Amino acid sequence: MLYSSYTLMLTPSVQQQRAQLLQQMASIDSMIRGHLSQQTYQRKGAARVLTHGPYHLLQRHQNGKNNCQRIGPEELPFIAQAVEGHARFQELARRYAQLTEQATWERQTPEIKKKFRRFSRPTSPRPSSA
Repeated sequence: MLYSSYTLMLTPSVQQQRAQLLQQMASIDSMIRGHLSQQTYQRKGAARVLTHGPYHLLQRHQNGKNNCQRIGPEELPFIAQAVEGHARFQELARRYAQLTEQATWERQTPEIKKKFRRFSRPTSPRPSSA
């Protein structure tokens, strides 16, 4: 019951934007955390320098450790789409949180808004007394 009264108090545009973001998040079918990179390496031969690659690597943190895994050419399209899916999800979640925070502040009384407004303004450095 509390949730339904909460959603009614939001402005329609913020409520619609939040709903759209949730729909977009739900439409993401695959996600993999990490970063894809492409590497090559060079080896000096008898008469010339040989370039090997490119090799694609998926780099991510897992269980507190940096984990790198080579991605084969047949896996690359799926892995790239999944990494992009995770990045897209993170951006949508950030925007959703931002809108929810905005809606929360809009529901506050003017006294509370005034009290917390000072935290959002940059403070000027105080002159030092010499």
